[in-house]
Amino acid sequence: MTVLARFVDRWLRVPWALRALVPAIGFAVLWWSSSRVPGTEPVTRLGALLHNAMHVVAYACLGGSIWLAWSRRPRAARVPMRSLGAWLVAGLYGIVDEVHQSFVPGRDCSVADALSDAAGAALAVLLLRGATGEGPVRWSALASVAAMAAASVLFATFA
Repeated sequence: MTVLARFVDRWLRVPWALRALVPAIGFAVLWWSSSRVPGTEPVTRLGALLHNAMHVVAYACLGGSIWLAWSRRPRAARVPMRSLGAWLVAGLYGIVDEVHQSFVPGRDCSVADALSDAAGAALAVLLLRGATGEGPVRWSALASVAAMAAASVLFATFA
């Protein structure tokens, strides 16, 4: 059993309400409050690249936490459409957050950031499905989503 699979197995022993509410609400509150901060200083290219890459990481955490929250024990009991649902909820939250930023002085609404958010959530879902045996590891899908994440981060940084 991989480290990730052991973590998932232990995490599924946490009561559902904590598993569902704490990570997702925590992430949502953290990002919503950080997106309210006005952008004032010019950022270096390296700083912008790191900031844009963190969209992928942050939304991978959100998508993964939603996927795990919707998981059940024993693992044989699967939630239909859980993977698509976790990806959609995280991706839609990314869109809402981008629209919210358009109303904050010095911030803007970026399609590239929304794509980075969706790619991060998809990466987490694909990795969790494969690591837990819920589905085959689809290397071509992982590579495609990783390429989309890299392209959107580079576009947000340099375009």
